[in-house]
Amino acid sequence: MIDQERVREMTKLAAYEQREGKKYKMVNRYYRGDFAARHLLKGFLCGTAAFGIFLLLWGVCHMEELMENLDSMDLIAFGTAILVRYLFFLAAYLIAVDVYANIYYAAGRKSMKRHYRRLKRLGRLYEEQENRRTPTGH
Repeated sequence: MIDQERVREMTKLAAYEQREGKKYKMVNRYYRGDFAARHLLKGFLCGTAAFGIFLLLWGVCHMEELMENLDSMDLIAFGTAILVRYLFFLAAYLIAVDVYANIYYAAGRKSMKRHYRRLKRLGRLYEEQENRRTPTGH
């Protein structure tokens, strides 16, 4: 005979594994610090690439002005100004990435705890059914 409560739990577990389980799979593999560090490393690489693309686009848009003033321009001050902007951009971006990674990790852990509670409940339902089937004592 089919136990309706057990079927409901298994359905919820399967639905979780199809949706949120895939989403939070990485959270279960890493500690919080490792998870955040991994995101910060990816953020550093992506942020550097994004700043480079923005700088390239800015240079293309202002190419004529740059070429006209290249001889009279203080290149060290210009390079320093770009470096300072890069560092500010990268710091702000990495702070945002760190906040996002920690919030995502906390939500994933909370979701995984709910999933494990459901798994334990399903295990108890199986045990209760086994206890009902076997005769008492042996």
